[in-house]
Amino acid sequence: MNQTANIAKAVRTLFNADAALPGLVPGGLIYGLQPAPVVRPFASLLVFLEGDPEYTTGPLYVQGYTVVLRVWATQYLAAVATIQTALEKLLTANSKLVGLTDNAWTLHCSKEPSTLEEQEQRLFGQFTFVAGARWLIQLQEQRT
Repeated sequence: MNQTANIAKAVRTLFNADAALPGLVPGGLIYGLQPAPVVRPFASLLVFLEGDPEYTTGPLYVQGYTVVLRVWATQYLAAVATIQTALEKLLTANSKLVGLTDNAWTLHCSKEPSTLEEQEQRLFGQFTFVAGARWLIQLQEQRT
């Protein structure tokens, strides 16, 4: 079962509960096709499947998902290094995502190099990419 929406919800919960990020990124975290918030900086979230399921014996399989967080502003910020550090601490190797369906469990979260790909509307709009983080999340899921 595709867990992208559940992963997005779990990451949003982690972002909002973080001790530093809501204060550093007062525009909040948007997911999906939403207009950019008025308050800057703001963060965008992308979640997508990474490759095909890796089937094991029995009803279990492993599915990878990529999570990308980007922080956007209208200009360069003095707090960029602090925002980048806080983003990188959001998910660690043993983070367990809450809110997945009953047949899915977090196995591992691997931090990956951040990329600059984002929706054209933001790239060609009035926003400047200031910080970002990317993870590969592996879930063990059970066929139903």
